[in-house]
Parts: sequence; C-alpha cells; structure tokens
Amino acid sequence: MDARKIWTEQQNQLRKLLSAKAHFDEAIHLFLHQHAVVHTAEISVGEAWSLQDEVLAGLTDEQIKTCLKPGQNSIAWLLWHITRIEDMTINFLVLGQPQIYWSEDWAARLGVSSSDVGASMDDTEVAALSQQVSVQTLKEYRAAVGRSTRAGVLCMQPELLKEIVPASTVQQLVDEGSISAKGAWLAEYYKDRTRSFFLTRTATSHNFIHLNEAGRVRAKLVSSKSARQVDATKIGPVRS
Repeated sequence: MDARKIWTEQQNQLRKLLSAKAHFDEAIHLFLHQHAVVHTAEISVGEAWSLQDEVLAGLTDEQIKTCLKPGQNSIAWLLWHITRIEDMTINFLVLGQPQIYWSEDWAARLGVSSSDVGASMDDTEVAALSQQVSVQTLKEYRAAVGRSTRAGVLCMQPELLKEIVPASTVQQLVDEGSISAKGAWLAEYYKDRTRSFFLTRTATSHNFIHLNEAGRVRAKLVSSKSARQVDATKIGPVRS
C-alpha cells in the first residue's frame, strides 16, 4: 500500500486511541510514528520514511524559495507555516511552555520581519517571506520544534488530553503577533479545543497536508528545470 495511504489510515487510528484513556501509551507510540513521517528523519530513530526529506531531496535554496505563480505557495513558506503552527500550538497551547521561536534568537537568525504564522497572508507577503527566510536556518528551526514536540509529548499525562485550552491562552498568540489581525479566524478556530485535538491536527495532519502540497510544488519545479535543460541542449552553448 502507498505510504501516504498507510499514514492516513494510521492517523484515523490515532484519533481513536487518543479518545480512549486506556490506550494512552499505544496512542503516544503511534503519535511519535506519525509525527516522525512529517519531519526530517534526523529527529527520530528507526523510521523508514520521511515525507519531509522526500520533498526536499536535491532541491536548491532558490527552488525552495520559489513561488511559481501568484496564489501558489513556495516550499519555504509552507515549511515556515507548518513549523510556526506546530511551535505555537504544541509548545504554548498544549505543553504550556514558551515557543521555540522566541528562544535562542531564532527570530533574528531566520531573517524574517514577522512572527506571523502566515494565516491569511496575501501573495505579496508570501513572496516576501519566501525570499527573506534563511532556508538552512528554517530547516534547523523546524528540527528544533519537532524535537521539542516529541520530548514534550513523552512527558504528558493521560488526563491532560481532554483538557480544554483556555481561550485566554489562545488570545495571547494574537497579542504577541504569532497570529495576525487578518488571521484572527485561526484563533477562533483554536478556542474550546482539547489538547489532544492539537496532537492529531497541528502536529501531524496539518504538516502532512502542506508537505503534500510542497510535494506538488516540487514536482513542478523539477519538471520545469528538466524542460530548461532540454531547451538548452537544443540551443547549444551561448557565447559572449
């Protein structure tokens, strides 16, 4: 069976396990597997396949930053978006600890001018962030967020899963600029959610959806590069 179909089936199983307190240990084990697939293999042990590594393999920083046309996200922006979402929801909302983004000078190192997770960014903002961000640092930030999620989940207690995240805690994400005024709908979406919701959504499914989107962008980038190479072969060397 296709690895993506297997992941999706296991994600449905994860939701069922997290709803049953008696299966907590099994649920956490499956969560770690699902989470490993949507991050680089470097942050986990013994995982056979990484969707993220598959998407990024062989791409240059220039390709990763490329928005192929207005309305289409770059791979860099997609990585930024899913990483910021995971950071703020898992670290801050679920685990009750500061976001990785605000520690170790990540904000400055990434080279971007906004902490906004990207909800409701327009085409100009997406293109600007794509060009500003340091791709290598973005990969490092994503790995740091992934490790933090995995370490934090291993320390969770079963009774925390059904706890509702306070609306006041979600509002802090708006106040600090992680969620922009244009993206206020996202804060509303997060209100009255249990902690387990974020494990099955923002730490896993959200990553999976957008990495598949990044995979489609990759296919177009690789196809476009191959076409240019063929054209260059037909034309012959350019002399100056």
